[in-house]
Amino acid sequence: MLLPILLSAQIQDRHLALTVEKYFARNRTAPTIISAEVVDDIMYGRTLRIRIQGHRNSENEDLGFAFGAAAAVANQASNKLEALWIEMDVRYKAVETTVAVAPAPCSIEAIVYKSRSFGEWWENCLEIL
Repeated sequence: MLLPILLSAQIQDRHLALTVEKYFARNRTAPTIISAEVVDDIMYGRTLRIRIQGHRNSENEDLGFAFGAAAAVANQASNKLEALWIEMDVRYKAVETTVAVAPAPCSIEAIVYKSRSFGEWWENCLEIL
């Protein structure tokens, strides 16, 4: 009886981007999402790549929210994701872009399961490129 529930909780590849967009739409304080897609990156493997428009006064919170959304969706993906990639554009005199990447398993452990602290994830898993 439990097996059908588990199978229905898995998100197919073609629905991952739409699920990320819905995650952002449900939260009125979320940064603006520009795009979401799954790519096969040469360095990082199968990657969920999200691009957002962040706010100058809340850059860390916006980045954290985007990784939270990515980790939640990656946790439900039917095919394993290896990395989460966030590109954040912030307008301040000109457009400044921050690119951050983190391993999906590490992010899921910290953000979804809370088996490691967010600070530890920020220090040990997150890489600002």
